[in-house]
Amino acid sequence: MRRAVSSLVCIPILGAGICFGQANYVEVKLPPNVNSEAVFVYYALAGAPMGNWIRPLAGTSSYLINTMFEGHAANGMKALIYAPGCAIQALDIPLTGSPNEVYDFLCEPSGNLSISGRVLWPDRLYGRRVQLQARYIARWVASFLRLPNEFELPITVGDAPFLTADGRFRMSIPDLSRDALAGAPDHPGEILIWARDPATAEVLAQLVPIEPREFKIGMGGLKIQSDYAPEVVFAPCDVPRATTHDREGFAIRPDVYGVCDR
Repeated sequence: MRRAVSSLVCIPILGAGICFGQANYVEVKLPPNVNSEAVFVYYALAGAPMGNWIRPLAGTSSYLINTMFEGHAANGMKALIYAPGCAIQALDIPLTGSPNEVYDFLCEPSGNLSISGRVLWPDRLYGRRVQLQARYIARWVASFLRLPNEFELPITVGDAPFLTADGRFRMSIPDLSRDALAGAPDHPGEILIWARDPATAEVLAQLVPIEPREFKIGMGGLKIQSDYAPEVVFAPCDVPRATTHDREGFAIRPDVYGVCDR
């Protein structure tokens, strides 16, 4: 049976991560201007069949990652680190020397892009109040982390605007086209935008770009580039969910599969 690699049990005390458990670890130190609660870390130990996320903590200046796997010290670790406003960083740390390594995460500022969107048929989002969420899907990380080829890493990016009553929104996302990793030609990826119910966090639909057509890529994602059209038109594509009914008891189903072919 496969086991996920777990991190140490860490408690933030006076701004530092105090951890208990195995002595072997990698300490990722954060700069003062980075919000520790917004930091994303995904790592994989050499020899482990799976990777793991670090659970974000508020008010800590560093994260400690346990480098023990099945009772043995791993001889290497790879990781991806992202913080809002910073470029994505990749770590490849050999662990053949000291059992405890320190890595200083230096935030390399990244620019932002604004997307002005219009959603067709906003009334087909089940009549809910809708908040949007963008995720960068890094399709290149499986080979880097030496994980199964089907593995894809989603990283939440940008702000989370609400959809207006007439189906419009303005979203700020990082300029991944200038990111040394996400913008590299041999590092395929895309941005998926989800419509969520803010009260329940339920995913209501995926917003697929349909106009201009050249912005659509992969599985209905938004192509990574340095600028977008003044307005990008999206269609709400249904996701598997329990059937919702209107006040009269009739089922509400967004009938948009013709434009949502993914």
